[in-house]
Amino acid sequence: MQVEAIYDQGRIELTQPLHLRHPRVRVLVEVADEEVVAPTAPSTLAPEVLALAEQMRARLDAVRNAPLPPDDELPPVTAKARERIKAFSTRPDR
Repeated sequence: MQVEAIYDQGRIELTQPLHLRHPRVRVLVEVADEEVVAPTAPSTLAPEVLALAEQMRARLDAVRNAPLPPDDELPPVTAKARERIKAFSTRPDR
């Protein structure tokens, strides 16, 4: 079924009343191409800034993807670390 509606600052208003079975209904909205403003182009960064960002990304990826050391090579857990672990375990889940 096609119905006419008006888009008004983030809200879609039907031009005629329509009684639906459910309070929430998924709809498909078709907007004429000439009514859509093309998104603005992202700012262009200098090549040296892009190169620096890529270096930082590579360093972060290396840290993220580094294998964890075996358990027997880990340093012992300190008393302060145990306190922090206990404190995090008492926090409510989000």
